[in-house]
Amino acid sequence: MQIGSLVVKPVSFRKVARCAAALLPLSFGVLAAVATRATAQQPGPTAAPAPASNALPAASNNGAVTSVVVSGGARALFKIAVAPPAGDAPSASAVVETASRDFTLSSLFQVLDPKSFTANLEKEGLSIDPASWRSTGAEGVVKGNTAMRGSNVRLELRLYVVSRGAEAVLKKEYDVAPGAVRSAVHKFDNEVVKYFTGTAASFGSRLVFSATTGRGQKGIFGIDSDGQGLGRMQAVSNVALAPAIGPGGVYYAGGLPDGSYQLYKYPGNTQVMTQAGLVFGVAFGGSKMAVVVSQNGQSDIWAGAPDGSNLSKVTNGGLNTHPSYGPGGQLAYVSNGGGSPQVYVDGKRVSFRGTYNMAPVWCNDPEGVKIVFMGRDGGTWDIFSVDASGGNMKRLTQDQGSNTYPACSPDGRSVAFFSTRGGLYVSNAQGQNQQKIASVTGESLRWEGN
Repeated sequence: MQIGSLVVKPVSFRKVARCAAALLPLSFGVLAAVATRATAQQPGPTAAPAPASNALPAASNNGAVTSVVVSGGARALFKIAVAPPAGDAPSASAVVETASRDFTLSSLFQVLDPKSFTANLEKEGLSIDPASWRSTGAEGVVKGNTAMRGSNVRLELRLYVVSRGAEAVLKKEYDVAPGAVRSAVHKFDNEVVKYFTGTAASFGSRLVFSATTGRGQKGIFGIDSDGQGLGRMQAVSNVALAPAIGPGGVYYAGGLPDGSYQLYKYPGNTQVMTQAGLVFGVAFGGSKMAVVVSQNGQSDIWAGAPDGSNLSKVTNGGLNTHPSYGPGGQLAYVSNGGGSPQVYVDGKRVSFRGTYNMAPVWCNDPEGVKIVFMGRDGGTWDIFSVDASGGNMKRLTQDQGSNTYPACSPDGRSVAFFSTRGGLYVSNAQGQNQQKIASVTGESLRWEGN
């Protein structure tokens, strides 16, 4: 896979491969060629079994949605109809497909089958007959018009709440290139969620990850939050790890033929800094950057400015990796300071159940700020959450294959993760409404804006 005409030229990576293999225990599996079911299930460093009181919690749901939180409290899913807009047929199709997908993934709406619509769409135009839509069970209706205006598409989109009558409660207009219709629909859908909840959604944002591209090779990829737009980013070499979205682009650890790893930024593949040792991960938060640096058999986390200046050591010895900044500037990471890999926040351990927890990310969901991470349970991995103080640990996945490398959406409502069920999945922050969005697997998943 490639972006445009850019192609990564093969080079020899024997030294890099030997280095990565040697550092596998150090990085708790991050440097391994994960992107396969077998690797995701491989055991990590030996750790003593946890006592029964420290056993991992069971999931409280089976992935299904039961209720959602909207203004005024919890309620059942809001039934919404997405009617095909009049006008340009390709644009109308993109509107229906994109909006239906967004609303389904949001865990807030039940999207009604267009075959159930009884309203006379042509007669209604850009209005609705509330009685006709009420008879189909619709509580909300999205309608619109599309038309070519020169080389652009003029897109009018409206939201109706059936109980509020025939007047639209939300109106938006967009003038976009034909290839940007999906982006405009995402913007509208974000406004729809904001209308009902007070906070906009994150439709149209991007996720990045690394994945195996060949024997001893890994690449960095981006994908839209609805599973569309998968593309590979050209890296400085055929070994690129642990991408993260930061100022001006995507940052990643690039492996070089001499066995070193340094921090690079795409596009341009410019080297961000020159650091003694091996750089194996990066995270951004506000005006700060945290990087993982391996030296002399240990890995520590350093923090400083996003350009790599003014770095100072945050941890001191042992194996420390997977940095992630929280909304208040807190730094979560994984450390084996207590014996086995566990999640820490600003030097304080916050995961106490299970013997192998890693890859933490922050999630500012409507129930409050949480840390979401992957924990090993026997031969598989599952997704868990815990409060920043270490309490209220919950399990999001169980008996659904092996689930790894969570990422949280900027609005905090959705969690993405890889699963051996066959690809990239998205659920709500409680692990409900698990939806497969793409047939890709990888590691080090990060969500733009979070």
